[in-house]
Amino acid sequence: MKNAPVVVLEESVQVEKSRHSAAKIIDFEIDVFGEPMHFCICAEQKQAKLSDIIPPARELAEELSLAVTDKLHSNGTFVTCHKGCSSCCSYLVPLSVPEAFRLREEVLAMPEDRVGTILWLCLDSAKRILNSKFQEYSANELTHINTPIQTEKLSEWYAELKLTCPFLSDGICTSYEQRPIACREHLVTGSALLCEAQQEDEPDVVKMPVSILECVGELAAELEQSQVEAIMLPLALPWAQENLARAERTWPAVTMVERFVEIIKEKMSN
Repeated sequence: MKNAPVVVLEESVQVEKSRHSAAKIIDFEIDVFGEPMHFCICAEQKQAKLSDIIPPARELAEELSLAVTDKLHSNGTFVTCHKGCSSCCSYLVPLSVPEAFRLREEVLAMPEDRVGTILWLCLDSAKRILNSKFQEYSANELTHINTPIQTEKLSEWYAELKLTCPFLSDGICTSYEQRPIACREHLVTGSALLCEAQQEDEPDVVKMPVSILECVGELAAELEQSQVEAIMLPLALPWAQENLARAERTWPAVTMVERFVEIIKEKMSN
């Protein structure tokens, strides 16, 4: 979006941006299997919403995934994931709070007929999820995914529903450039067949140097002084609609980015 208060910079742009007195550049490195990757995020001296951190977070996750993939390839290990593969598109996909708000903004910016289709698909999936929840799960458990154990438990239950992503059409992601951070960070090696639901063997999931999704979740929790939350993708649009006041809250963009980078560094050191 134009006039974004937070952007990831390429080195060729850094000099020009650094002359802008109203902007602050935050530099940092992420270690990828022993090789440092350098990043710069430019934050304007203005207010920013939680959703404003998502474009740079997506870009960071994308660059890290590409670097990890290249590193594995150079060592003779090949990542199965590629654009057009939809083997994992029936998985439970968690969105951070900022991502849910960003998703709502992006969907509402689509052409009217496309908005209607996406909303219908999301609501249809949401109905199937909520109609099947009463045996074991509460509405709060389905909306908020807070722990690894809870995520694994819900993922197994979600797989049994055999739902495909609302943004998947004929095996192609219709919102690939805006896909969730969880999708960008999910890399596997070996056969893609192992990614399909109900398989006895599990795919070999690549451990990322740092989870940008977790960093975004912790950032939002700190800024809002709440617990870390994650929302199921099919439930994200109605959830965001119910939390519009939270979506409109703002913080200084520089403060937001500085803390985001600090969280990334803290997670790398753990």
